[in-house]
Amino acid sequence: MPTALGAGVKPTKGYLLQLKARLRLVEEGHRVLELKRDELANQLRINLEELDAKRSNKLQRIEAALRRLALAYASLGSNEITSQLSSLEKTLHLKVLPKSVMGIIVPYIKIEQKTSVTNKLGPLIRSVADEIIKLVEELLDIAQLESRIERIADDLESTNRKVNALEKIVIPEYRILAKQIEDRLDQDMLEEFIRTRFVRSIISGKKTNV
Repeated sequence: MPTALGAGVKPTKGYLLQLKARLRLVEEGHRVLELKRDELANQLRINLEELDAKRSNKLQRIEAALRRLALAYASLGSNEITSQLSSLEKTLHLKVLPKSVMGIIVPYIKIEQKTSVTNKLGPLIRSVADEIIKLVEELLDIAQLESRIERIADDLESTNRKVNALEKIVIPEYRILAKQIEDRLDQDMLEEFIRTRFVRSIISGKKTNV
């Protein structure tokens, strides 16, 4: 019995060649996506390790800075600290720019202007202010890294779905269809060979009778 083929499928050598060419293209796309998936997974691991390192002891440092700030208030008084801080430019100017990582657009935070405490505060409050400013910059860097990790993870999930779809659905279907067409062509060739031999035997028999 001939193998049942779907609508629009032509069991011809030309169609089979086209199908195999598409299959090779899909397999190459699958290979490229696998490489991308592996590299994304590697980048995700590296960024997670970096995030873990940057988060290390951050909470303790924030708590320590706040304790030092409380001591400064206790030592100098709120009026003195307010007076010193009034001389500062308190505006922090940031710009969020797009940055491409493996074709993924991630945010990049650029600090265009930050508060300077040099020669504007007393020694006690200046040391606390320096630490807080540094912590703010580090926290911005962490936020930037977290956003990058989220974007990479999303793209990794999407890429993995495509790899699985090609590997488990598309490529097997192409291969099955190619095998069905090859089987049909082989069967047609066999039937044509049998018909040819049958016709030849009839012709040969008629010639012998004559």
